[in-house]
Amino acid sequence: MDRHQLVIDTLNKKERDVIPFHLDLSNSVRQRLIDYFGDPQFEDKVGNSLAQERNESFVDLGNYRERDMFGVVWNKEQEGDFGVVDNYLLTEPSLNNYTFPKPDEALIRQKCERLVHSHKDQFTMYIIGFSLFERAWTLRGMTDLLMDFLLNPAFVEELLDRIVEYNLAVMDIAMQYDIDCIFFGDDWGQQKGMIMGPGLWRQFLKPRLAKMFAKAKAKGLYVAQHSCGDVHEVFPDLIEMGLDIYNTFQPEIYDVEQMKREFGRDITFYGGISTQQLLPKASPEEVKAETRRLMTLLGKGGGYIVAPTHAIPNDVPTENILAFLEVVQHQ
Repeated sequence: MDRHQLVIDTLNKKERDVIPFHLDLSNSVRQRLIDYFGDPQFEDKVGNSLAQERNESFVDLGNYRERDMFGVVWNKEQEGDFGVVDNYLLTEPSLNNYTFPKPDEALIRQKCERLVHSHKDQFTMYIIGFSLFERAWTLRGMTDLLMDFLLNPAFVEELLDRIVEYNLAVMDIAMQYDIDCIFFGDDWGQQKGMIMGPGLWRQFLKPRLAKMFAKAKAKGLYVAQHSCGDVHEVFPDLIEMGLDIYNTFQPEIYDVEQMKREFGRDITFYGGISTQQLLPKASPEEVKAETRRLMTLLGKGGGYIVAPTHAIPNDVPTENILAFLEVVQHQ
């Protein structure tokens, strides 16, 4: 089976007997499964339809702290994958004392070389995480940034424009390679509704997202967008801008059948298998049954990539991960 063509077909809303799938893991779960299988390369043998590389690098500072490319220090003592920000660098609504990084061209090329040469039969995605709102709040602080939307809009515009400038420079390098998709990661939602509301999203984020989407589309690439939480209010906007793939598609938040019915002609949903309720709390048989149900429901007419709604966290039992894999690997 050609995994690359399988994804292309589902993006083109062509129904196939097999639904593409992807398994993403948190660092702690990855190590647990390496120990379980006794194989550091087990992920290469899972059969994922997608291959992904992330535009990120960290410097280990010791004491569970790492510094990212923008100078943000992450404290990972309690949570080993992302952690919490230790140092908000923009203590005032000004960029005067901050120097933006330049893309690490050598690193980007290394990752894209790996994508195109090691994953030739998979659908390849270059991920720009913390791509706009998240990068802004990790520099400024969530509370201060949300107040700045109202009190210091000119500063917010400048900050977001500089982040976009960085992202476009990253894309210029990555799109020199024969990759399939640019995947933007940026959380705008909460369990009910959007963090900043649709009005401020349209004012500050939409025009900049549209610029990044358009750059990828002009090169013939697909565009994917990750956002946790409830962002249904801006789905028409995302479709208008040419979004191809939406992740995470959380069933605790969305009526997945209604969303498929309303937006499934225009967009491919990627996710659906709950990491909030199903995977950590259900039995293996329940995981299998729900995975099959969603594949049947959402796979009609193409437009679905079955996957956990996020990188699988450490509270998910190994047997439930294996249950998910048993279903998706034996279609």
